[in-house]
Amino acid sequence: MNYDIKIKGDSLDDGTIEFDKLANITKVTKDIAAKALMLKLFGYSDLKVPSNVKNALSIKLEKISGNAKVGTHLLLEASTFNTIDGLQLDFFKPTLLEELSSLTPMSLVITSFSAALSENSEDKNNLDKPLLKSLLQFKKSFTNVNETFLFSNRQSIPQITLHHSDFKRIEQLDESIPDPQKVIITGRVDELKYTKSQLVLITDDGNVHVQVKDSQLMNQMTAFFGKDCTIQGMANYRLGGMLSFIEMQGFGQPDERDKYFSKKPKAMNAIQQVLFQAKQGKKRNPFIDIVGKWPGNETEEEFEEMLKLLD
Repeated sequence: MNYDIKIKGDSLDDGTIEFDKLANITKVTKDIAAKALMLKLFGYSDLKVPSNVKNALSIKLEKISGNAKVGTHLLLEASTFNTIDGLQLDFFKPTLLEELSSLTPMSLVITSFSAALSENSEDKNNLDKPLLKSLLQFKKSFTNVNETFLFSNRQSIPQITLHHSDFKRIEQLDESIPDPQKVIITGRVDELKYTKSQLVLITDDGNVHVQVKDSQLMNQMTAFFGKDCTIQGMANYRLGGMLSFIEMQGFGQPDERDKYFSKKPKAMNAIQQVLFQAKQGKKRNPFIDIVGKWPGNETEEEFEEMLKLLD
């Protein structure tokens, strides 16, 4: 399937392209595609790409053309993900398999940028913090603030034009997602997914997905299947402060203290709520009145009343 990247707005956009610029475009584009695919398959983008998936992420540069009037045109080719070797159907939902059969590495790049710039909050489900960091790296491909990049596939996916100013919006979106934080959580181990290095922990506040990068830890978890377990790790979040998953760093037999302090983690500080509310387009945000001024002379009760103004 063919894709176009059209670059225009600089005197150097004349049908040729400098090696350093091309190197950044190719490196970052591949990184975005890989992270977007990992997010779809495993729920988190910053994972090592399995060996049987690497070939499916191939993007080929077929042609460079253009002139000083129309700019520089890169013609690319990428195949759909139904070429992934060893993709076992029973490990994925049928809807995801159907979706993968029509997606390519380049279509994931286009839809990732579209989601980051969309006003529709549901589109943000296709993003996480590491993926947003990769999108921001594409800014280095711009020669100046007047340059534009147009991505298209000539078919079903709407084209998108990137401006230098768009990266400020992506940066604000990235800042509105809470940073990972250490947590301790207790629940019953309900499901082990060896192919994804994941397990599901059932807690009083709902199900929590746990990512286990250490294969030895994953093997040891079999002893806790169907039993209560306390997990220590780093909680990772999505837009709005919603928990995405916990990256396990250790586990053990729960005691009463663990059960008392354990709860499904949520995180969003004042600055992040300001950015999130602003992104949603709300006309007035009471946080504007207190950001940069707190902590001040307010009591904790007074500050909590300020927070209630957001409801």
